[in-house]
Amino acid sequence: MATRRKKKKTVLVTGASGFLGFHVVQELLCLDFEVRTLSRHANPRLADLGVEQYQGSVVDETICMDALAGIHQVYHLAGTVARSPADSGLLYDVHVTGTRNILTACMANKVDDVVCVSTSGTVGVGRNPDFEADESSPVPWSIIGHWPYYESKALAEREIAHFVEKGLPVRIARPTLLLGPGDYNASSTGDVARFLSGEIKAALPGGMSLVDVRDVAAALPNLMSHGRPGVGYLMGAANCTIRDFLVGLEQVSAVRAPAFTIPNTLIKRSGGFIKRLSAMSAFGGLDQVTFEMGCHFWYIDWSRARDELGFIPREWTQTLADTVADIRAIGCH
Repeated sequence: MATRRKKKKTVLVTGASGFLGFHVVQELLCLDFEVRTLSRHANPRLADLGVEQYQGSVVDETICMDALAGIHQVYHLAGTVARSPADSGLLYDVHVTGTRNILTACMANKVDDVVCVSTSGTVGVGRNPDFEADESSPVPWSIIGHWPYYESKALAEREIAHFVEKGLPVRIARPTLLLGPGDYNASSTGDVARFLSGEIKAALPGGMSLVDVRDVAAALPNLMSHGRPGVGYLMGAANCTIRDFLVGLEQVSAVRAPAFTIPNTLIKRSGGFIKRLSAMSAFGGLDQVTFEMGCHFWYIDWSRARDELGFIPREWTQTLADTVADIRAIGCH
């Protein structure tokens, strides 16, 4: 008698055309899931993988309901990366309203499990070099209130908390700066490209955290099956000063890192002059938000993801090398 083949689970990935989203789709296909995607436009790379593509925005409630029909699990990654305050309306629409629409559709369609990808920046940013966030750290509203991207992400997490209270099992991933191969839209690796082209003239005095996009993509299915609903798992691979980050790039690219680090004391005493100077193309062309972010410290503790999810990221220097090689291979530099 022939054995009946077990039916595959169908999974929806929003934001599948993005840097992390495409890696997640590949990971889920390797795990033998049926994958459906929801993105604003059809993507030829997704078509090559043979996934079912829905076109539309998470801001559209009807599209969200339609895309979720027959779905067992949802990976909600849809987002917009922007640093300009002028984009605040778009950021709030996509991150807050979009998250609410997806989770409402999940409840209506009785979806079994959900993973939402946020950012470490909802808790992981401070003013001092001894700062380090963990999952219990409070949202630093006084800092991120000046940066619509991170504020909108924190408000999206507040939406998620409401749905968890209603009984929807939503797990949250909070990765740091995503690097690695495959960022065709330059949404996350743009600063590395700027370094390779010689646009970065000096190191800002802050610190940062980074992680390989492939390691986060591999961790999300484990988060889905083993993570605790409502916990914002931080995922990183290295905390380093911006100066050390640039030196690391120099070592893997043979492009010289700038020799000068702007002292924080000089920035504070200049009354905004250094910030305005950095905005000029001859001195780096940094926008105001990027400059301010580079004067803060984005350090996190990812031990909970390690202990509960088995998250073991690769060496950050290998990630830098792979990022540089990929940027050069696709013809950016």
